[in-house]
Amino acid sequence: MFRWSRSTAPGEVAAVVGVWLLVTLMLFLSVGQAGAQRLQENLTVPVEAICDVLSVVVAGCYLRLATLFDRGLRGREIQVLMWIQVVASLVVLGLGSAWTMLALALAAALLVAVGRRGLLVVALLCAADVALLLVKSDGTPVAAWLAIPATVFVAGCGLYAVTWLRIVLHELRRTREEMARARVDEERLRISRELHDLLGRTLVAVSLRNEAALRLLDSDLERCRAQLTALRSLVIDGQARLRSLTSGPALISLDDELASARELFDLLGVRVEIAAVEVEDRVVDQLLAAVVRETVTNTLKHGRPTWCRIGIQRQSAAIVATVVNNGVVPSSDDGAHTGLDGIRVRVAALHGEVSAEAVAGGQFRVVVRIPYVGADSPLPQDEEPARAGTTEPLAGRPAVRS
Repeated sequence: MFRWSRSTAPGEVAAVVGVWLLVTLMLFLSVGQAGAQRLQENLTVPVEAICDVLSVVVAGCYLRLATLFDRGLRGREIQVLMWIQVVASLVVLGLGSAWTMLALALAAALLVAVGRRGLLVVALLCAADVALLLVKSDGTPVAAWLAIPATVFVAGCGLYAVTWLRIVLHELRRTREEMARARVDEERLRISRELHDLLGRTLVAVSLRNEAALRLLDSDLERCRAQLTALRSLVIDGQARLRSLTSGPALISLDDELASARELFDLLGVRVEIAAVEVEDRVVDQLLAAVVRETVTNTLKHGRPTWCRIGIQRQSAAIVATVVNNGVVPSSDDGAHTGLDGIRVRVAALHGEVSAEAVAGGQFRVVVRIPYVGADSPLPQDEEPARAGTTEPLAGRPAVRS
């Protein structure tokens, strides 16, 4: 059965509904045709009941087959389901001339059998259709009989296309979720490597200095003091590096994070517009990189965007990062913004502020404003209002649109 979730794409829902409607319509046509033929005294009541039961079996097997494909299962069960549909639909066609069930069997064969095997199954179904129609010919014009195999083929291919669309959309959604999780896992792995390298290097240096100091303790106090002083400096430097690593600043620069975001969006087919100014302060640069990383991850994990705009700009004595995307999925899950809560804490440490809200048009906007001081002097306080909201491209790095 189809599993609904807040990340289910509208196209996937439409494809699921389309499959169910088409299968139900074909089932009703088959049952109705059998009933009409019984009223014309071409079928007996037991034969009509057999046709109806077999039609329900074919429809149920097809829906089960579509569900297994949706879950990515490719076992022996789908082969059995396909052949049940083929045999049952041929029996129904032979007893009551209900071609709709054969269209379901054709769609199932196209899903299960591939290559030459698939072409062979499709050819056998079409040949069986024509043969049964010729055997049951009752004076109906030849053109009408030829139209039935063509209708079976078109209906089967249409149902196959809608079912395959559902499978592809489901795989795309699952792939996007896996990529978002992979980015988080990759970040964790990178931090663990950095932590290992940092502590390993620092501890080895401290151990060597300590051994040297112990050897010189009884023979040369001055050199022993120098070793201990150097050891203290190593410990202080290691503490500072460890604090920088674990307190939150990203280990990737803003430029690298923007390039990574653009590459990821391009891979997913999401249109992205990036415009950024140069950030001279290293702490602010790393914090903005963390903001971009978190917002991009949330955009892909909690929405279905088709476009995203990322802007890093100067406004008066502050630097403002803005990330806007569409494809917002309504949700009452308050825990979905835990990452943004961490960003708020880190921005507040620099006396900044964060705004995250849904806006009109199914969009979500995150705005981070940080009081900014350049490498040597603060940003101009008398900036003209006309330029306060514009994006200043980097020198030598124009705004990127893709």
